[in-house]
Amino acid sequence: MALYSTHTDQELFCMVAQADEAAFSEIFRRYDKRIYPFVLKMIKTNAVAEELTQEIFIKLWFNRQKLNVVNNPSSYLFTIAANHTLDHIRQKLNERKMLNSLSDILTNNSSNNAEESMLFRDCEALVQQAVLGLPAQQKKVYTLSRQQGLINEEIARQLNLSPNTVRNHLSEALRSIRAFLEQKGQVIISFMVFLLSSIGK
Repeated sequence: MALYSTHTDQELFCMVAQADEAAFSEIFRRYDKRIYPFVLKMIKTNAVAEELTQEIFIKLWFNRQKLNVVNNPSSYLFTIAANHTLDHIRQKLNERKMLNSLSDILTNNSSNNAEESMLFRDCEALVQQAVLGLPAQQKKVYTLSRQQGLINEEIARQLNLSPNTVRNHLSEALRSIRAFLEQKGQVIISFMVFLLSSIGK
C-alpha cells in the first residue's frame, strides 16, 4: 500500500479504471474520513451516514470505467456523495408522502364514498394476507419497516442482521406482495402496486 501512497489521486483513478483494487483501497483510505462528515452534515444520523458513505464508494467502483477521464478526483467524489445523499433524502421524503397519502385515503371518510372506502379496506386486507404468506424473516422485516416505521439500521440491530440484508429482505417482501396483488386482479390493485413500487426500500 505504501507504493500506492506516492501516486496522485488522478493516477489512482486511472488505476481504479483498470480494476486495480489496491488503488481503490488507497482512494478509500484518502477520502473515507472526508466523505463521511460531508454526508453526516446533510443526514444528521451516524448509522445512515456510514451506510451512504459505503454506498458512495461502491458506486465509484461499479462506475470505475469512467474514472480515467476524470481531471479532478476530489470534486468528482464529492459530487457523487452530494447526489447520492440528496437522492436518499428525496426517497425518504417521497416515502413519507406516499405513506401519509395512503393513511389519509384509508381514514378520510368525508372524501371517499362507501364503495371506495370498502375497496381500499379490501386492498389493505389483501396486503395483510400477502404479508402472512411471506417467509418468516421477510415478514419480520416488512412488519418492522412498514407497520412499525423503523429504519433499516434499527431493524438490523433488532434482528441482528446487516443493513444490506435487511434491505434485501424488504425488497423481496415488496416484490412478493406486488405479485400477490397482481394475481388477485382487483379494481384498485393497480394503485396499490404503484404505491408499493414508489415506496423507498
